[in-house]
Amino acid sequence: MSILLSGLAEFVQQPLLFVLLILGIFFGMVFGAIPGLTAALAVSLILPFTFAMSSTQGITTLIAIYVGGISGGLISAILLNIPGSPASLVTCFDGSPMAKAGRANDALTIGVFSSLIGGTISAVCLVVIAPMLAKVSLMFGAWEYFAMGIMGLGVVVSLSSGGLTKGFISAVIGLLLAMVGMDSVSSVRRLTFGFWQLDAGLDSLDVLMGLFALTEILTQVRTLNQRFNTIDPGRVRPWPTRAMMKGTGKTMLTGSIIGTFIGILPGIGQTTASLFSYSTAMQTSKNPEKFGTGCTEGLVASETANNACCGGALIPMLTLGVPGDLVTALLLGGLVVHGLQPGPLLFTTSTRVIAVIFAAFFLSNIFMYVMEMGLMKVFIKLLKVPMNLLFPIIMVMCVVGTITVNNRLFDSWVLFVVGIVGYILIAAKFPLPPIVIGFILGSIIENNFRTALIANQGNFMSLFSKPIAVGFLIFTVVMVALPIILSKMSAKKKAAEGV
Repeated sequence: MSILLSGLAEFVQQPLLFVLLILGIFFGMVFGAIPGLTAALAVSLILPFTFAMSSTQGITTLIAIYVGGISGGLISAILLNIPGSPASLVTCFDGSPMAKAGRANDALTIGVFSSLIGGTISAVCLVVIAPMLAKVSLMFGAWEYFAMGIMGLGVVVSLSSGGLTKGFISAVIGLLLAMVGMDSVSSVRRLTFGFWQLDAGLDSLDVLMGLFALTEILTQVRTLNQRFNTIDPGRVRPWPTRAMMKGTGKTMLTGSIIGTFIGILPGIGQTTASLFSYSTAMQTSKNPEKFGTGCTEGLVASETANNACCGGALIPMLTLGVPGDLVTALLLGGLVVHGLQPGPLLFTTSTRVIAVIFAAFFLSNIFMYVMEMGLMKVFIKLLKVPMNLLFPIIMVMCVVGTITVNNRLFDSWVLFVVGIVGYILIAAKFPLPPIVIGFILGSIIENNFRTALIANQGNFMSLFSKPIAVGFLIFTVVMVALPIILSKMSAKKKAAEGV
């Protein structure tokens, strides 16, 4: 808790951090509220512009965008029945029926308040768990980090929307992207295709912006002139009444815990967290039949979980250097660019940065609530802005951002190539998350694998003398095998019923 207090002191000493926090939250909520513009897109766009800031200023801005973007998605989910971000998909289940029944103002108030509760509880977990996990991870060696990287990749592949095979192919693509450039051990050029600009490898910013920003623009180009008809919520309460939140205390706590725990697991994300929380709330509810018809419990379950997932996702990123979701993959890149290496040593070498991160996440949830409730009418009006006005601006920001990093036009070509490849993969129903996670974890997996083999004279069997590493690999096998087993059981059941 002393770390959090020292972080809050940094905000008091540097008023500019408050300004960046407020601007970041607003920018994130704009991108979260408008369908098609996600928190990941917002972070990827602003990331290159944080290079001119200090490390504390840059990470404060990015975390604020993250929190604002995840919460902002509930506005369009409730008023349009279209999730502003994938994290708000489950919010549509009960938020939209409430709005159609004339309770749009209640739904917005309950949703934003639930976001606050979920985010705040996960902030407490972040402050408590992260330093403890960092101490434990100091005992990790090369084999442990290798196995952990495999686990992170395996979990993402097993939960991929395109199926296990396509998820595996996407992960391999991500690993190949990570291999581009000079070999760190032998200094041999790999996959550069004669371009000397690739000797240092693919810039993470180019890849991430291509996959998030450009791919998103290309996939939505057919809906550029689309306008949305929103439900007018009328006057929105600044806070919910006791009657509105009656019977939701247990759901709030459960959703927050589920969201934080799932956020800790690498690469799963907010959508899975909110779905699991919603399912749990339905199974434990006294009135499960009301779910999907405008049930307050369902709305609370979704919004507490997806916002709590943010704090949970920051824990493995900071302590292990493994991103908990797609946005934290971007945040990890932001830390690296500022000369900071996420991992257990970050807590001993850069305690000031850690303190600011804790404080920024805690304050972001509070300011998110105040700004979202106070500026609700502004965000509702933004839903009427057509995409053909927004996407050209986003495109320019992408190109300028990539060129700014290394001051070379070649990076913009990488952006376009990656974006086009990403669009083709999306069209072929290949999931993008395994590519991103594979690209981020690729260097961790390869470097630690080779380090471990060198340290043990090429003896691969030494891996099995490390209980933690073996545990990670067993968990990976279970996660990969489970969908296969369940699908076969389901097929046998259907066949039996057909007979």
